[in-house]
Amino acid sequence: MTDIYERDLYGMKYAILKSPYHKKVVTACADMLGITPMQMRRIFIENLDMLMLESLGARFDSWKMQGDQTGGIRHEIGYDLFTKYIPIIPEKIMKKVIESAEADNNSLDKAREQLMKITGKETES
Repeated sequence: MTDIYERDLYGMKYAILKSPYHKKVVTACADMLGITPMQMRRIFIENLDMLMLESLGARFDSWKMQGDQTGGIRHEIGYDLFTKYIPIIPEKIMKKVIESAEADNNSLDKAREQLMKITGKETES
């Protein structure tokens, strides 16, 4: 009985993410993490509940207006976005990514590479 219920939720979650504005948010988030929009959708579906998915656009807009005000690498990889506004990456991991990038002269490429590995592991499990 639970399996049928979960399959129905996957379909419903996917339907939410197909709306035009949600597609834009998914694409923007995927670009930040250096992954494909399909991988990003899968991460959202597996890690967020229906209420969080419904408010994805509003959370993204809120982050754009209020989150990561200092700019720089934190903004480029969506530190606040993915730890507070759309919590899919633990803050402890994000801190390690920032520290590693700062040790490598604020290398955005290094940070994105690490995030790609992290999110890639999430999609494989």
